[in-house]
Amino acid sequence: MASTTSRSSASSTKAAAKTARQVAPSTAVKKAAAKKTTKATAKKRTHSPENFDLMFEMAADTFRVMSAPMRLKIINCLCNEEKNVGQLLEEIDTTQPNMSQHLNTLFKAKILGRRREGVQIYYRIINDRVVTLCRAVCTQIAIDSDLPH
Repeated sequence: MASTTSRSSASSTKAAAKTARQVAPSTAVKKAAAKKTTKATAKKRTHSPENFDLMFEMAADTFRVMSAPMRLKIINCLCNEEKNVGQLLEEIDTTQPNMSQHLNTLFKAKILGRRREGVQIYYRIINDRVVTLCRAVCTQIAIDSDLPH
């Protein structure tokens, strides 16, 4: 009697597994559906007015930080290599407190990174998009104004 029960139990388990395979979508189908859902969600995210508002706000913040000519000079000086405050002061005509204030603004805006070596603090560009934007705008202005670039 026990063997009959275990046989019927085993065959009902096989039948249930076969039914589940037939009903449940395959892994490939699940992945395709997930991909479509992800694309649809991404499409919704990209075109929503809230995301445009956020994007424009972030762009305005970047332009606000870059709106000071002194900060553009600093970005220009740091394009190719990191420098300390003394090296920047040799290239840019300003006072040390003014330079430090602008460096701190660029650091807080996550445009510059800094590291300490002894008593010196070295600054470097960490946001390459800002450099690209700065070069594009300044080059276009130079072209339009017949200035050397």
